[in-house]
Amino acid sequence: MNEFTILVIYKSKGEGMRETFVKELTESGVLSAIRSEDGCMAYDYYYSHDDKNALVLYEKWASADHQRVHMTQPHMKTAMEIKSKYIDSAQLKKIEISNL
Repeated sequence: MNEFTILVIYKSKGEGMRETFVKELTESGVLSAIRSEDGCMAYDYYYSHDDKNALVLYEKWASADHQRVHMTQPHMKTAMEIKSKYIDSAQLKKIEISNL
């Protein structure tokens, strides 16, 4: 199986909400639970300096199957509930990384 990497580009509902979103995910234990999942190699959020509402999630999994299982985990229901409070839209992009 090949590693599976995606970016999720979020737009928050307003200034300061992206930070509150990540803080609540952290404090609820959701981020720790995700990062402990089988096959999770990276799960990190990054803030845009230029766009105060933009937030990027970098996910790297051992395989696409691991990422699919991730989406069915009980803590993902909590993640979606938290997301609905702070995030207006999300765009998913699969990344192909080749060895040079």
